[in-house]
Amino acid sequence: MKRLTRTGVAVVGLLAAAGVFAQVPVAVGDTAAKPADTKEAAVKADGQAEPAREAVITAERIEFDNKEGVILFDENVVVDDAQFVMRSDRLLVFMEGTNDVQQIMAVGHVSITNLNRSASCDKAVYTKKDGQIVMTGNARLMRQGDEGGEVTGNRITFWLDDERMEVSPGRVVLPPGTFNKADTKKLIP
Repeated sequence: MKRLTRTGVAVVGLLAAAGVFAQVPVAVGDTAAKPADTKEAAVKADGQAEPAREAVITAERIEFDNKEGVILFDENVVVDDAQFVMRSDRLLVFMEGTNDVQQIMAVGHVSITNLNRSASCDKAVYTKKDGQIVMTGNARLMRQGDEGGEVTGNRITFWLDDERMEVSPGRVVLPPGTFNKADTKKLIP
C-alpha cells in the first residue's frame, strides 16, 4: 500500500476543518503515524495534551496530475488523522496552485469515524469556497451517547460556518428521553 504524508497533511487538515469530527481524537491500532515534531497539540480523550502528528493517506494507487491540479487516491483509501479515520474506495483532491485545496471528493463506501460520531454515504464532496459538505447516496450521520441521534437521507448537505443542515428526503432519530415531561417542566416556567 502506498503512503502519502506531505500532501496528505494539507488535505487532511482541510478534512478536519471541514469535518464534523474535529473535536474528538481517535486511536487507530498499528496504522497510526508517529507524532510529528511540532508545537501544536491534540487533546486526548482524558483531556491531556499530546503532540500533533502527521496525517497519513494510504491507497493501493496514487496519481498526481500537476497540470490539471488533481490528486487521485484509488482503492482501499484510508485517511488516518489524529481526529478521525476516513475510508473510501477513491479520494480525489482538486487543487489550485500547489497547495490550495479547492474541493475534496470521496467516492464509494465512504465512512468517517471517531470515538463518538460516524458518517457514511456513497459519495461525499467538500467544497472549500462554500464551506459546504454534500453527502449523497444512503447518507447517514450518527452520534453515540446521551446526546446521540441519527440523521439519514438520500442527500445531506451541511454548511460548516453557520452550522446549518438540509436533509432530503430525510429521517431523524432522537435519543431516548428527548421529549420527557420532566425535561419540559424545566424549560417552561
